[in-house]
Amino acid sequence: MKDSAHLFSGSGVTTRLRDGRSVTVRAATARDAGDVSAMHLRCSTETVRHRYHSVPPMTGRFLAQLVGTEIALVAVAPNRAVVALANLGRDDGDAGGAGELAVVVEDRWQRAGLGATLLDHLVDMARLVGYHEVYTVGLPGNRWYRTTLARHGRTRLERSDGYDAMRLSLRSPPDRLPEELGASAAA
Repeated sequence: MKDSAHLFSGSGVTTRLRDGRSVTVRAATARDAGDVSAMHLRCSTETVRHRYHSVPPMTGRFLAQLVGTEIALVAVAPNRAVVALANLGRDDGDAGGAGELAVVVEDRWQRAGLGATLLDHLVDMARLVGYHEVYTVGLPGNRWYRTTLARHGRTRLERSDGYDAMRLSLRSPPDRLPEELGASAAA
């Protein structure tokens, strides 16, 4: 959780993946929109469809929403290309603090643990800022979210209208936030 706390301050966390490659995970900014768009263009249609359940146009407004969610992380390769995006957004009108998690990883970077690393950071960050529950919405049969979220606690699967929602209840936030969060967590 300490590494995840650093991400609030804009500090990146360098992570070595299972295949030996390294990436730096950091908070996304509006300046990343073009690089996030380029990453989506390098992704297969199947990868994009698994993330968005369709193939949306990468308009400026859409990209601004992606990098502007409450918590948005990018994974940056050594060549400075964005190779993954992870988002956590609070549900509108949910005073209880539930939020949706989403991750998309460029095809060449899949199956090396990057998506799981990003999801782990999002879950840790959700706990730190007081979410009571996080969930993912995916196409039926997407087991990746289920197994990855299950590492953080007991999950609940809900099925409706051709989609699966995987829900994870979070424990109460710590009594005292780590010092690494600084002033940004108090906002």
